[in-house]
Amino acid sequence: VLTLILCGTAAWAAADSATTGAPAGIRADATLAFESASGEPLGSILVEIADDPASRARGLMHRLLPDDGHGMLFIYPDAAPRAFWMRNTPGALDILYADAGRRIFHIVREAAPFSDRRHVSTGPAMYVIETRAGFAQRHSIAAVSRFDYHPSPVRRCP
Repeated sequence: VLTLILCGTAAWAAADSATTGAPAGIRADATLAFESASGEPLGSILVEIADDPASRARGLMHRLLPDDGHGMLFIYPDAAPRAFWMRNTPGALDILYADAGRRIFHIVREAAPFSDRRHVSTGPAMYVIETRAGFAQRHSIAAVSRFDYHPSPVRRCP
């Protein structure tokens, strides 16, 4: 019953966003923690996971991240060159590309909102993280930083 209520609430929020143009919320599917190459903690965020073609295509379109404590984690089945754009995305973002070992190797800082410019990874990425613009600089995340994530105990809705 709880799953149905949560899924219904998420569907209602998405429908409300499409109708009113107001940003829908970000699901807290997992906690993602960043660390330096030497293992020093750099910060953590709650992320919505996009791990299927539909959720990866939708991404953060028509939604704003509420603060530095939230983001989106895109998970792919394999490492390959990736390209992201900001079409229909109302807030500027940092886009962090990471390899299969969860090492960040490329950061696009402050990608402009509503842009069709393609931001291409500099190598094969299995993970892509979107955060509010300036997050990487504010938290000293560099192209050698790493991350790990832990799914939340609440089942996410499709």
